[in-house]
Amino acid sequence: MLRHNYDLLSLEGIPDDDRPYRLKGMLTEQGVDLLTRFPMLGGMLAIASAPPPGEKTSLLGLEFEVDPEAMTVTWQATGPLASLAQGELGKLKTALERFAHPIAIREGGVVYNLYQPPVPSQRLVNHMARLVTQGRDVIKPTTCTLQVTTRCQLNCYHCSAAKYKTRERSELTTEEFLSVIRQSEDMGIFNITFTGGEPLLRPDLFDLIAAVDRNRAHASMFTNGLLLTEENVSRLVDAGLHSLMVSIDDPRPEVHDDLRGMVGCFDTAIAGMKRARQAGLLTSLSTYASGEDVREGRVEQLIEKARELGCDEVTVFDVVPTGSLLPMEEKCLITREERRQLIETARHYSALADYPNIVAQSEVEGPDCAGCMGAHSQFYMTAFGDIDPCDFMPLTFGNVRDDSLETIWQRMRSHPAFVVHADHCLMQDRKFRAEYIDDIPKDRLLPWPACEELKDKANTPPVVKLDFREGCMPAQGKVKYKRLTPEGEVASDEAAAD
Repeated sequence: MLRHNYDLLSLEGIPDDDRPYRLKGMLTEQGVDLLTRFPMLGGMLAIASAPPPGEKTSLLGLEFEVDPEAMTVTWQATGPLASLAQGELGKLKTALERFAHPIAIREGGVVYNLYQPPVPSQRLVNHMARLVTQGRDVIKPTTCTLQVTTRCQLNCYHCSAAKYKTRERSELTTEEFLSVIRQSEDMGIFNITFTGGEPLLRPDLFDLIAAVDRNRAHASMFTNGLLLTEENVSRLVDAGLHSLMVSIDDPRPEVHDDLRGMVGCFDTAIAGMKRARQAGLLTSLSTYASGEDVREGRVEQLIEKARELGCDEVTVFDVVPTGSLLPMEEKCLITREERRQLIETARHYSALADYPNIVAQSEVEGPDCAGCMGAHSQFYMTAFGDIDPCDFMPLTFGNVRDDSLETIWQRMRSHPAFVVHADHCLMQDRKFRAEYIDDIPKDRLLPWPACEELKDKANTPPVVKLDFREGCMPAQGKVKYKRLTPEGEVASDEAAAD
Protein backbone atom coordinates (compact mmCIF):
# COMPACT_ATOMS: atom_id res chain seq x y z
CA MET A 1 0.00 0.00 0.00
CA LEU A 2 1.12 3.54 -0.79
CA ARG A 3 0.02 6.27 1.60
CA HIS A 4 0.01 9.98 0.78
CA ASN A 5 -0.76 12.85 3.14
CA TYR A 6 -1.29 16.44 2.02
CA ASP A 7 -1.43 19.53 4.20
CA LEU A 8 -4.23 21.84 3.08
CA LEU A 9 -4.24 24.02 6.19
CA SER A 10 -2.29 23.94 9.43
CA LEU A 11 -0.95 26.15 12.21
CA GLU A 12 2.82 26.44 12.46
CA GLY A 13 4.29 27.71 15.69
CA ILE A 14 6.75 30.61 15.38
CA PRO A 15 8.91 32.29 18.04
CA ASP A 16 6.96 35.59 18.14
CA ASP A 17 5.05 36.78 21.21
CA ASP A 18 2.76 39.05 19.21
CA ARG A 19 1.77 36.33 16.75
CA PRO A 20 2.71 32.85 17.99
CA TYR A 21 1.63 31.00 14.85
CA ARG A 22 1.06 31.35 11.12
CA LEU A 23 -1.17 29.55 8.63
CA LYS A 24 0.51 27.07 6.29
CA GLY A 25 -0.67 24.62 3.62
CA MET A 26 -2.05 24.60 0.08
CA LEU A 27 -5.12 26.70 0.92
CA THR A 28 -2.84 29.61 1.81
CA GLU A 29 -1.29 29.50 -1.70
CA GLN A 30 -4.52 30.15 -3.64
CA GLY A 31 -4.58 33.97 -3.50
CA VAL A 32 -7.65 34.13 -1.23
CA ASP A 33 -8.13 35.81 2.17
CA LEU A 34 -9.04 32.68 4.14
CA LEU A 35 -10.47 34.56 7.13
CA THR A 36 -12.90 36.37 4.83
CA ARG A 37 -13.69 33.23 2.81
CA PHE A 38 -14.26 31.08 5.91
CA PRO A 39 -15.56 33.18 8.85
CA MET A 40 -15.56 30.10 11.10
CA LEU A 41 -11.80 29.98 10.77
CA GLY A 42 -11.39 33.26 12.61
CA GLY A 43 -13.34 31.95 15.59
CA MET A 44 -11.35 28.74 15.62
CA LEU A 45 -8.05 30.61 15.56
CA ALA A 46 -9.16 32.88 18.40
CA ILE A 47 -9.37 29.93 20.77
CA ALA A 48 -6.64 27.78 19.25
CA SER A 49 -3.53 26.97 21.23
CA ALA A 50 -0.34 27.80 19.39
CA PRO A 51 1.89 24.79 18.69
CA PRO A 52 5.51 24.96 19.81
CA PRO A 53 7.83 26.86 17.42
CA GLY A 54 8.66 24.77 14.36
CA GLU A 55 5.78 22.33 14.91
CA LYS A 56 2.40 22.14 13.14
CA THR A 57 -1.19 21.45 14.13
CA SER A 58 -3.31 20.19 11.24
CA LEU A 59 -6.63 21.91 10.58
CA LEU A 60 -7.37 20.27 7.21
CA GLY A 61 -5.55 17.44 5.51
CA LEU A 62 -6.14 14.86 2.80
CA GLU A 63 -5.16 11.23 3.22
CA PHE A 64 -4.93 8.83 0.26
CA GLU A 65 -4.20 5.11 0.25
CA VAL A 66 -3.25 3.48 -3.07
CA ASP A 67 -3.09 -0.23 -3.84
CA PRO A 68 -0.77 -0.39 -6.90
CA GLU A 69 -1.59 -4.02 -7.72
CA ALA A 70 -5.37 -3.58 -7.67
CA MET A 71 -5.07 0.00 -8.98
CA THR A 72 -7.49 1.29 -6.36
CA VAL A 73 -7.41 4.41 -4.24
CA THR A 74 -9.32 5.51 -1.14
CA TRP A 75 -9.27 8.95 0.40
CA GLN A 76 -10.63 11.06 3.20
CA ALA A 77 -10.40 14.58 4.58
CA THR A 78 -8.99 14.91 8.10
CA GLY A 79 -8.85 17.58 10.80
CA PRO A 80 -11.44 19.92 12.38
CA LEU A 81 -12.11 21.59 8.99
CA ALA A 82 -12.60 18.31 7.09
CA SER A 83 -16.10 19.35 6.01
CA LEU A 84 -14.61 22.07 3.77
CA ALA A 85 -13.07 19.46 1.44
CA GLN A 86 -15.53 16.60 1.78
CA GLY A 87 -17.83 17.91 -0.94
CA GLU A 88 -15.07 18.22 -3.53
CA LEU A 89 -13.79 14.74 -2.66
CA GLY A 90 -17.25 13.33 -3.30
CA LYS A 91 -17.52 15.08 -6.68
CA LEU A 92 -14.09 13.76 -7.67
CA LYS A 93 -15.01 10.19 -6.75
CA THR A 94 -18.29 10.37 -8.66
CA ALA A 95 -16.66 11.80 -11.79
CA LEU A 96 -13.84 9.25 -11.86
CA GLU A 97 -16.00 6.20 -11.29
CA ARG A 98 -18.66 7.30 -13.78
CA PHE A 99 -16.51 7.82 -16.85
CA ALA A 100 -13.41 5.66 -16.58
CA HIS A 101 -11.64 2.69 -15.06
CA PRO A 102 -8.07 2.85 -13.73
CA ILE A 103 -5.42 2.92 -16.46
CA ALA A 104 -2.04 2.89 -14.73
CA ILE A 105 -0.01 3.86 -11.69
CA ARG A 106 2.10 6.97 -12.12
CA GLU A 107 3.89 9.03 -9.46
CA GLY A 108 2.38 6.74 -6.83
CA GLY A 109 -1.18 7.60 -7.89
CA VAL A 110 -3.90 6.07 -10.05
CA VAL A 111 -4.39 7.44 -13.59
CA TYR A 112 -8.05 7.36 -14.63
CA ASN A 113 -7.84 9.68 -17.62
CA LEU A 114 -4.88 10.96 -19.62
CA TYR A 115 -6.17 14.53 -19.44
CA GLN A 116 -6.35 14.51 -15.62
CA PRO A 117 -3.61 14.26 -12.95
CA PRO A 118 -2.98 10.98 -11.13
CA VAL A 119 -5.01 10.44 -7.95
CA PRO A 120 -3.36 11.55 -5.78
CA SER A 121 -0.67 13.93 -6.98
CA GLN A 122 0.54 17.35 -5.92
CA ARG A 123 -1.13 19.03 -8.90
CA LEU A 124 -4.48 17.30 -8.29
CA VAL A 125 -4.56 18.31 -4.62
CA ASN A 126 -3.50 21.83 -5.53
CA HIS A 127 -6.49 21.97 -7.90
CA MET A 128 -8.80 20.76 -5.14
CA ALA A 129 -7.40 23.42 -2.80
CA ARG A 130 -8.26 26.03 -5.40
CA LEU A 131 -11.83 24.72 -5.68
CA VAL A 132 -12.20 24.79 -1.89
CA THR A 133 -10.98 28.39 -1.59
CA GLN A 134 -12.27 29.99 -4.81
CA GLY A 135 -15.33 27.87 -5.52
CA ARG A 136 -16.59 26.70 -8.91
CA ASP A 137 -18.26 30.02 -9.74
CA VAL A 138 -14.85 31.66 -10.17
CA ILE A 139 -13.98 30.21 -13.58
CA LYS A 140 -10.32 29.46 -14.11
CA PRO A 141 -8.86 27.19 -16.80
CA THR A 142 -7.50 23.75 -15.96
CA THR A 143 -6.24 22.93 -19.48
CA CYS A 144 -4.43 24.83 -22.21
CA THR A 145 -3.51 23.60 -25.67
CA LEU A 146 -0.40 25.27 -27.04
CA GLN A 147 0.33 25.06 -30.75
CA VAL A 148 4.12 25.11 -30.79
CA THR A 149 4.44 25.27 -34.59
CA THR A 150 2.29 25.39 -37.72
CA ARG A 151 4.88 23.28 -39.59
CA CYS A 152 3.76 19.79 -40.62
CA GLN A 153 4.87 17.11 -43.05
CA LEU A 154 1.26 16.38 -44.03
CA ASN A 155 -1.49 18.17 -45.94
CA CYS A 156 -4.63 16.88 -44.22
CA TYR A 157 -7.93 17.60 -45.88
CA HIS A 158 -9.56 18.23 -42.48
CA CYS A 159 -6.73 20.17 -40.77
CA SER A 160 -8.12 22.47 -38.05
CA ALA A 161 -4.94 24.59 -38.10
CA ALA A 162 -4.63 25.00 -41.87
CA LYS A 163 -5.90 28.58 -41.98
CA TYR A 164 -3.50 29.74 -39.24
CA LYS A 165 -0.43 29.19 -41.44
CA THR A 166 1.36 32.27 -42.77
CA ARG A 167 4.89 33.42 -43.51
CA GLU A 168 4.02 36.96 -42.42
CA ARG A 169 4.13 36.19 -38.68
CA SER A 170 6.89 34.82 -36.46
CA GLU A 171 6.25 31.92 -34.09
CA LEU A 172 6.88 32.51 -30.40
CA THR A 173 10.46 32.16 -29.23
CA THR A 174 11.55 29.65 -26.59
CA GLU A 175 11.56 32.41 -23.97
CA GLU A 176 8.05 33.51 -24.93
CA PHE A 177 6.75 29.96 -24.70
CA LEU A 178 8.39 29.49 -21.30
CA SER A 179 6.63 32.65 -20.11
CA VAL A 180 3.26 31.27 -21.29
CA ILE A 181 3.92 28.00 -19.45
CA ARG A 182 4.71 29.87 -16.22
CA GLN A 183 1.64 32.09 -16.58
CA SER A 184 -0.54 29.03 -17.25
CA GLU A 185 0.70 27.30 -14.11
CA ASP A 186 0.10 30.47 -12.09
CA MET A 187 -3.53 30.46 -13.30
CA GLY A 188 -3.98 26.93 -11.93
CA ILE A 189 -3.73 24.94 -15.15
CA PHE A 190 -2.74 21.31 -14.54
CA ASN A 191 -2.81 19.98 -18.13
CA ILE A 192 -0.55 21.66 -20.70
CA THR A 193 -1.03 20.04 -24.10
CA PHE A 194 1.42 20.65 -26.94
CA THR A 195 0.13 20.43 -30.49
CA GLY A 196 0.84 21.69 -33.99
CA GLY A 197 1.29 21.35 -36.92
CA GLU A 198 3.58 18.57 -35.79
CA PRO A 199 5.17 19.44 -32.40
CA LEU A 200 8.23 17.26 -33.00
CA LEU A 201 9.28 19.56 -35.84
CA ARG A 202 10.04 22.26 -33.26
CA PRO A 203 13.66 21.79 -32.09
CA ASP A 204 13.11 23.11 -28.54
CA LEU A 205 10.02 20.95 -27.87
CA PHE A 206 11.86 18.74 -25.38
CA ASP A 207 12.98 21.83 -23.44
CA LEU A 208 9.40 23.12 -23.32
CA ILE A 209 8.11 19.78 -22.00
CA ALA A 210 10.87 19.65 -19.39
CA ALA A 211 10.00 23.20 -18.27
CA VAL A 212 6.53 22.15 -17.07
CA ASP A 213 6.56 21.99 -13.25
CA ARG A 214 5.30 18.48 -12.49
CA ASN A 215 4.05 19.60 -9.07
CA ARG A 216 1.71 22.08 -10.75
CA ALA A 217 0.94 20.63 -14.20
CA HIS A 218 1.76 17.84 -16.61
CA ALA A 219 2.67 17.89 -20.29
CA SER A 220 0.69 16.03 -22.95
CA MET A 221 1.17 16.03 -26.72
CA PHE A 222 -0.82 15.42 -29.90
CA THR A 223 1.25 14.11 -32.81
CA ASN A 224 0.80 12.66 -36.29
CA GLY A 225 3.19 9.89 -35.21
CA LEU A 226 5.64 10.19 -38.10
CA LEU A 227 8.59 11.24 -35.95
CA LEU A 228 8.16 8.80 -33.07
CA THR A 229 11.58 7.28 -33.64
CA GLU A 230 13.34 5.42 -30.86
CA GLU A 231 15.50 8.48 -30.19
CA ASN A 232 12.59 10.92 -30.07
CA VAL A 233 10.48 8.64 -27.88
CA SER A 234 13.40 8.29 -25.46
CA ARG A 235 13.81 12.08 -25.35
CA LEU A 236 10.09 12.54 -24.69
CA VAL A 237 10.33 10.15 -21.76
CA ASP A 238 13.43 11.91 -20.41
CA ALA A 239 11.74 15.32 -20.76
CA GLY A 240 8.88 14.10 -18.55
CA LEU A 241 6.00 13.82 -21.02
CA HIS A 242 2.91 12.54 -19.21
CA SER A 243 0.88 11.26 -22.16
CA LEU A 244 0.91 11.04 -25.93
CA MET A 245 -2.07 11.26 -28.31
CA VAL A 246 -1.44 9.87 -31.81
CA SER A 247 -3.89 10.91 -34.54
CA ILE A 248 -5.39 8.09 -36.63
CA ASP A 249 -8.22 9.14 -38.95
CA ASP A 250 -9.54 5.81 -40.21
CA PRO A 251 -9.06 2.09 -39.48
CA ARG A 252 -8.35 1.53 -43.19
CA PRO A 253 -4.67 2.39 -43.84
CA GLU A 254 -5.26 3.53 -47.40
CA VAL A 255 -8.05 5.92 -46.35
CA HIS A 256 -5.95 7.40 -43.54
CA ASP A 257 -3.08 7.90 -46.00
CA ASP A 258 -5.41 9.49 -48.54
CA LEU A 259 -6.90 11.91 -45.99
CA ARG A 260 -3.42 12.97 -44.89
CA GLY A 261 -1.83 13.04 -48.33
CA MET A 262 1.05 10.70 -47.58
CA VAL A 263 1.54 7.11 -48.65
CA GLY A 264 2.57 4.93 -45.71
CA CYS A 265 1.80 7.39 -42.92
CA PHE A 266 -0.69 5.00 -41.26
CA ASP A 267 1.92 2.28 -40.83
CA THR A 268 4.55 4.79 -39.71
CA ALA A 269 2.21 6.25 -37.04
CA ILE A 270 1.24 2.78 -35.77
CA ALA A 271 4.92 1.79 -35.49
CA GLY A 272 5.55 5.02 -33.54
CA MET A 273 2.71 4.25 -31.14
CA LYS A 274 4.20 0.83 -30.47
CA ARG A 275 7.57 2.42 -29.63
CA ALA A 276 5.88 4.87 -27.27
CA ARG A 277 4.03 2.07 -25.47
CA GLN A 278 7.21 0.01 -25.18
CA ALA A 279 8.98 2.99 -23.64
CA GLY A 280 6.28 3.28 -20.98
CA LEU A 281 4.52 6.40 -22.25
CA LEU A 282 0.80 6.62 -21.56
CA THR A 283 -0.60 6.52 -25.09
CA SER A 284 -3.93 7.38 -26.67
CA LEU A 285 -5.30 6.85 -30.16
CA SER A 286 -6.94 10.14 -31.14
CA THR A 287 -9.54 10.21 -33.90
CA TYR A 288 -12.68 11.99 -35.06
CA ALA A 289 -16.08 10.69 -36.08
CA SER A 290 -18.29 11.86 -38.90
CA GLY A 291 -21.88 10.72 -39.24
CA GLU A 292 -20.75 8.15 -41.79
CA ASP A 293 -18.09 6.82 -39.40
CA VAL A 294 -20.75 6.32 -36.72
CA ARG A 295 -23.22 4.64 -39.05
CA GLU A 296 -20.66 2.27 -40.60
CA GLY A 297 -19.00 1.18 -37.35
CA ARG A 298 -15.56 2.69 -37.95
CA VAL A 299 -15.34 4.04 -34.40
CA GLU A 300 -15.66 0.51 -33.05
CA GLN A 301 -13.03 -0.69 -35.53
CA LEU A 302 -10.56 1.93 -34.29
CA ILE A 303 -11.29 1.00 -30.69
CA GLU A 304 -10.46 -2.61 -31.55
CA LYS A 305 -7.23 -1.41 -33.18
CA ALA A 306 -6.34 0.57 -30.05
CA ARG A 307 -6.97 -2.50 -27.91
CA GLU A 308 -4.71 -4.56 -30.18
CA LEU A 309 -1.94 -1.95 -29.79
CA GLY A 310 -2.34 -1.83 -26.01
CA CYS A 311 -3.36 1.83 -25.97
CA ASP A 312 -4.44 3.28 -22.63
CA GLU A 313 -7.18 5.44 -24.06
CA VAL A 314 -9.06 6.46 -27.21
CA THR A 315 -10.22 10.03 -27.77
CA VAL A 316 -13.07 10.46 -30.24
CA PHE A 317 -13.78 14.02 -31.38
CA ASP A 318 -16.89 14.92 -33.31
CA VAL A 319 -16.15 16.27 -36.77
CA VAL A 320 -16.27 20.04 -36.28
CA PRO A 321 -16.57 22.40 -39.26
CA THR A 322 -13.44 24.44 -38.61
CA GLY A 323 -10.07 25.07 -40.26
CA SER A 324 -10.12 23.58 -43.75
CA LEU A 325 -13.71 22.43 -43.15
CA LEU A 326 -14.97 25.83 -41.96
CA PRO A 327 -17.33 26.39 -44.94
CA MET A 328 -18.75 22.85 -44.78
CA GLU A 329 -21.17 23.21 -41.87
CA GLU A 330 -24.10 21.19 -43.19
CA LYS A 331 -21.89 18.33 -44.39
CA CYS A 332 -19.87 18.08 -41.19
CA LEU A 333 -22.25 18.50 -38.26
CA ILE A 334 -23.32 15.16 -36.79
CA THR A 335 -26.92 14.59 -35.78
CA ARG A 336 -28.34 14.21 -32.31
CA GLU A 337 -28.91 10.50 -32.95
CA GLU A 338 -25.32 10.00 -34.13
CA ARG A 339 -24.08 11.79 -31.03
CA ARG A 340 -26.21 9.51 -28.84
CA GLN A 341 -24.72 6.46 -30.58
CA LEU A 342 -21.18 7.77 -29.95
CA ILE A 343 -21.92 8.20 -26.26
CA GLU A 344 -23.35 4.69 -25.99
CA THR A 345 -20.30 3.27 -27.75
CA ALA A 346 -17.92 5.12 -25.42
CA ARG A 347 -19.76 3.96 -22.31
CA HIS A 348 -19.93 0.36 -23.53
CA TYR A 349 -16.22 -0.02 -24.21
CA SER A 350 -15.09 2.01 -21.19
CA ALA A 351 -16.95 -0.45 -18.98
CA LEU A 352 -14.90 -3.37 -20.34
CA ALA A 353 -11.78 -3.96 -18.26
CA ASP A 354 -9.68 -5.28 -21.13
CA TYR A 355 -10.37 -2.29 -23.38
CA PRO A 356 -8.92 1.23 -23.29
CA ASN A 357 -10.99 4.02 -21.81
CA ILE A 358 -12.99 5.92 -24.41
CA VAL A 359 -13.20 9.71 -24.15
CA ALA A 360 -15.97 10.95 -26.45
CA GLN A 361 -16.31 14.67 -27.08
CA SER A 362 -20.05 14.16 -27.50
CA GLU A 363 -20.28 13.08 -23.87
CA VAL A 364 -17.59 15.23 -22.27
CA GLU A 365 -18.98 18.42 -23.79
CA GLY A 366 -22.60 17.40 -23.28
CA PRO A 367 -25.14 18.56 -20.66
CA ASP A 368 -24.42 15.63 -18.33
CA CYS A 369 -20.71 16.39 -18.08
CA ALA A 370 -18.50 19.47 -18.60
CA GLY A 371 -20.38 21.24 -21.38
CA CYS A 372 -18.43 23.48 -23.75
CA MET A 373 -14.95 23.81 -22.27
CA GLY A 374 -13.81 26.72 -24.44
CA ALA A 375 -13.34 29.89 -22.34
CA HIS A 376 -14.62 27.90 -19.37
CA SER A 377 -11.98 25.36 -18.36
CA GLN A 378 -9.56 25.67 -21.28
CA PHE A 379 -8.02 27.92 -23.91
CA TYR A 380 -5.96 27.41 -27.06
CA MET A 381 -2.91 29.38 -28.18
CA THR A 382 -1.61 29.51 -31.74
CA ALA A 383 2.10 29.29 -32.44
CA PHE A 384 1.99 33.07 -32.97
CA GLY A 385 0.58 33.78 -29.50
CA ASP A 386 -3.14 34.27 -30.26
CA ILE A 387 -5.46 33.11 -27.48
CA ASP A 388 -8.69 31.39 -28.60
CA PRO A 389 -11.39 29.58 -26.57
CA CYS A 390 -10.38 26.23 -28.09
CA ASP A 391 -8.50 24.89 -31.08
CA PHE A 392 -11.75 24.44 -33.03
CA MET A 393 -13.05 28.00 -32.52
CA PRO A 394 -11.27 30.46 -34.87
CA LEU A 395 -11.83 33.55 -32.73
CA THR A 396 -8.99 35.31 -30.92
CA PHE A 397 -9.30 37.46 -27.81
CA GLY A 398 -5.75 38.76 -27.72
CA ASN A 399 -2.09 37.94 -28.15
CA VAL A 400 0.40 37.17 -25.39
CA ARG A 401 2.87 39.58 -27.02
CA ASP A 402 0.38 42.40 -26.31
CA ASP A 403 -1.25 41.41 -23.00
CA SER A 404 -0.81 39.01 -20.10
CA LEU A 405 -2.55 35.65 -20.23
CA GLU A 406 -4.74 36.65 -17.28
CA THR A 407 -5.86 39.86 -19.03
CA ILE A 408 -6.79 37.97 -22.20
CA TRP A 409 -8.59 35.28 -20.20
CA GLN A 410 -10.73 37.90 -18.44
CA ARG A 411 -11.50 39.60 -21.77
CA MET A 412 -12.64 36.25 -23.17
CA ARG A 413 -14.68 35.36 -20.09
CA SER A 414 -16.54 38.70 -20.21
CA HIS A 415 -17.56 38.30 -23.87
CA PRO A 416 -21.35 37.83 -24.31
CA ALA A 417 -20.82 34.40 -25.90
CA PHE A 418 -19.22 33.00 -22.73
CA VAL A 419 -20.83 34.81 -19.80
CA VAL A 420 -23.30 31.91 -19.56
CA HIS A 421 -21.73 28.47 -19.73
CA ALA A 422 -23.08 26.43 -22.66
CA ASP A 423 -23.92 22.78 -21.99
CA HIS A 424 -22.83 21.73 -25.49
CA CYS A 425 -20.05 22.38 -28.01
CA LEU A 426 -20.62 25.90 -29.33
CA MET A 427 -18.90 25.20 -32.64
CA GLN A 428 -21.65 22.66 -33.32
CA ASP A 429 -24.35 25.18 -32.43
CA ARG A 430 -25.90 26.69 -35.58
CA LYS A 431 -27.08 29.83 -33.73
CA PHE A 432 -23.59 30.49 -32.35
CA ARG A 433 -22.03 29.93 -35.77
CA ALA A 434 -24.55 32.23 -37.42
CA GLU A 435 -23.74 35.03 -34.96
CA TYR A 436 -19.97 34.71 -34.60
CA ILE A 437 -18.50 32.38 -37.25
CA ASP A 438 -20.39 32.46 -40.54
CA ASP A 439 -19.47 36.08 -41.39
CA ILE A 440 -15.72 35.43 -41.16
CA PRO A 441 -14.35 35.82 -44.72
CA LYS A 442 -13.66 32.34 -46.10
CA ASP A 443 -10.29 33.25 -47.66
CA ARG A 444 -8.73 35.14 -44.72
CA LEU A 445 -6.08 34.25 -42.20
CA LEU A 446 -7.35 32.94 -38.87
CA PRO A 447 -7.98 33.37 -36.01
CA TRP A 448 -10.40 36.26 -36.47
CA PRO A 449 -10.46 39.12 -33.89
CA ALA A 450 -13.50 38.68 -31.64
CA CYS A 451 -13.45 42.24 -30.25
CA GLU A 452 -13.17 45.66 -31.86
CA GLU A 453 -10.49 46.68 -29.35
CA LEU A 454 -8.13 44.06 -30.80
CA LYS A 455 -7.95 45.62 -34.24
CA ASP A 456 -5.41 48.23 -33.10
CA LYS A 457 -3.22 45.78 -31.17
CA ALA A 458 0.25 45.27 -32.60
CA ASN A 459 0.06 41.47 -32.77
CA THR A 460 -3.52 40.90 -33.87
CA PRO A 461 -3.48 38.58 -36.92
CA PRO A 462 -2.98 40.65 -40.07
CA VAL A 463 -5.67 40.77 -42.74
CA VAL A 464 -4.08 38.31 -45.16
CA LYS A 465 -5.74 36.59 -48.10
CA LEU A 466 -4.77 32.93 -48.05
CA ASP A 467 -3.21 31.23 -51.04
CA PHE A 468 -5.01 27.90 -51.22
CA ARG A 469 -2.60 26.69 -53.88
CA GLU A 470 -0.09 26.14 -51.06
CA GLY A 471 -2.32 23.66 -49.38
CA CYS A 472 -5.07 24.65 -47.00
CA MET A 473 -7.30 22.31 -49.01
CA PRO A 474 -6.46 19.95 -51.87
CA ALA A 475 -7.02 21.30 -55.35
CA GLN A 476 -10.14 19.86 -56.95
CA GLY A 477 -9.38 16.83 -59.12
CA LYS A 478 -5.74 16.55 -58.04
CA VAL A 479 -4.11 15.92 -54.66
CA LYS A 480 -0.49 16.14 -53.65
CA TYR A 481 0.73 12.86 -52.18
CA LYS A 482 3.81 12.64 -50.01
CA ARG A 483 6.00 9.65 -49.36
CA LEU A 484 8.55 8.81 -46.68
CA THR A 485 11.89 7.77 -48.17
CA PRO A 486 13.95 5.01 -46.48
CA GLU A 487 16.03 7.79 -44.91
CA GLY A 488 12.94 9.34 -43.33
CA GLU A 489 12.85 12.32 -45.71
CA VAL A 490 9.58 13.49 -47.21
CA ALA A 491 9.19 13.30 -50.99
CA SER A 492 6.09 14.26 -52.96
CA ASP A 493 4.52 13.78 -56.33
CA GLU A 494 1.30 14.73 -58.09
CA ALA A 495 -1.37 12.08 -58.59
CA ALA A 496 -4.87 12.23 -59.93
CA ALA A 497 -7.47 12.07 -57.19
CA ASP A 498 -10.04 9.29 -57.24
